[in-house]
Amino acid sequence: MKMILALASLAVLCSCASQPTGLTLNELETPRHQVTERRRLPIDFPAVQQNLFRHAAVCHQTYTFEMDPRQSAYARVVYRPTPSAGWDQSVVVTLTLLQNRSINLKAYSYRPGQLDRVRRMLTAMMKPDSCGIDNSWENKGDF
Repeated sequence: MKMILALASLAVLCSCASQPTGLTLNELETPRHQVTERRRLPIDFPAVQQNLFRHAAVCHQTYTFEMDPRQSAYARVVYRPTPSAGWDQSVVVTLTLLQNRSINLKAYSYRPGQLDRVRRMLTAMMKPDSCGIDNSWENKGDF
């Protein structure tokens, strides 16, 4: 009986110490998890997608471009450290296409300290041949 109680207690303690399971995209895309916001990025969705393909070929780092199936003005660029990584390990950049063909973006991450990853993602979108962080394309006051 004591053994069963001890195992049950251990199971409860282990579940408390585990990583967040079942974090959804809707839970991630909240102000609490927002890393940064950019306005008027001078690029449109087709150019973002082309640049991500080029960046993957040159730098061997893949980011996933996902269009919102219900609204053509919304998309995401997602970084997953492994193919099976959940939203708690991913970095998500939401894109909103504006009428002038530029985009606004917001970046989200469950884990703190992901601003450099976001900068790498922006570099992949704007300077696909650069494998590190390259801010040469941006106005320093906007970020």
